[in-house]
Amino acid sequence: MKRNVYLCIVAMVIAAVFFVGGALMTAEVLSEGNMLAFSASLAQIIPGVYQQDKDYDIPTVTDLSPIATFWQVREKIKTHYVYPVEDDKTLTYGAIRGMLAALKDPYSRFLDPQEFKDFRTESEGHFDGIGAVLEAQTDDTGHERVVISDVIPEGPAATTDLRFGDQIVKVDGKATKGQTLYQVVRQIRGKRGTPVVLTLVREGLEDSFDVEIIRAEVQFPTLESEMLDDKIGYIWLRSFNQLAEEKMTEAIDELTKQGMEALLLDMSTDPGGILDAAVTVASFFLDGGPVVYIKARDTDPQPLNASPGTAIPEDMPMLVLVNRGSASASEIVAGALKERGRAEVAGHRTFGKAKVQTIIEMRDGSALFLSTAVYLTPELTDLGAEDAEGNRGVKPDHLFADPEPDATYSGEEWHQKQIDQAIEILKAKKNA
Repeated sequence: MKRNVYLCIVAMVIAAVFFVGGALMTAEVLSEGNMLAFSASLAQIIPGVYQQDKDYDIPTVTDLSPIATFWQVREKIKTHYVYPVEDDKTLTYGAIRGMLAALKDPYSRFLDPQEFKDFRTESEGHFDGIGAVLEAQTDDTGHERVVISDVIPEGPAATTDLRFGDQIVKVDGKATKGQTLYQVVRQIRGKRGTPVVLTLVREGLEDSFDVEIIRAEVQFPTLESEMLDDKIGYIWLRSFNQLAEEKMTEAIDELTKQGMEALLLDMSTDPGGILDAAVTVASFFLDGGPVVYIKARDTDPQPLNASPGTAIPEDMPMLVLVNRGSASASEIVAGALKERGRAEVAGHRTFGKAKVQTIIEMRDGSALFLSTAVYLTPELTDLGAEDAEGNRGVKPDHLFADPEPDATYSGEEWHQKQIDQAIEILKAKKNA
């Protein structure tokens, strides 16, 4: 069984791929020609998503009426609009984006050929940029605004005061109002070694402020590990890619040889990745049973179970560290370990993405990112749905405070503060 259904992050999810390296959030790419061939394997995970239906190939007269209206409006614009439309694709792509906007799903997106080419090029795991995850948010007026969703510790932005929640209002003095997320991303991208100035608005501060960042190549490792004091093993899982299982195995084996007595699993700023990898990672700590449920349209939730056995003793103290940049696959693992009682969670609320995306490539090189299923935790919790307090994502057992608006420490320093707090919690659990 090839459970190669992939999770993209996103508003953050797709935007972050463009800006911070697509290998972190890959997806199955389908062309119109091989769609039906893929449906058989996909149906084993989320049955019923793709079905061969003649109505889609030969629309009825009723089905064609909305298309006729679209065509009519398109022709009127081309004929009568005060400024001539030089490129018909502008209208077509705009209409497609309008359809997706009507879904009110921030993860279903359309990429034109150049955007999709950038996505595929940057799926190599390294990229030039500032090293920040961008997210599109819709305000009360229906307009998009671009905010910082997270800062990559290895990136140049981590040495500045840039932080989660900052809204980008200008790039090199040019206002971002009215621009899409991708337009803002394109302005920020550039040659390594060159500067870019972001004008930011931060909640709690009265005035906007500028941050200059020198673009650089950003490498994004899969995993880092070390033995800390008191025989506490530390693993920072950075991405749920194809190497996650191998790197986790190596790290746990090495820490075990060094006499590990407790484990801190850090998934801070982990935007997710391959669904299979999430199930595999959870299997290191759960002896069978559900890790996550996948629910497609008109189907019952289908469980994906952990493999039998565990890589560390089930009674070894364990703590999971997450933050706002922990999304999709990392939320699956954190939610499974918490709800099944294997580990407590510390840090901040996770991103709150509970949708599975399929990427469908079009004949002209453009692509449709479409949400085709949702995932649920072992207790059938939808992490993308707001709770009674209006929050999404995994709620930590130990909730850390947010930084003060006028605090001046960098992203790296902030992450270390979170690690230090988590270590103290784990030491108390270990000693108890």
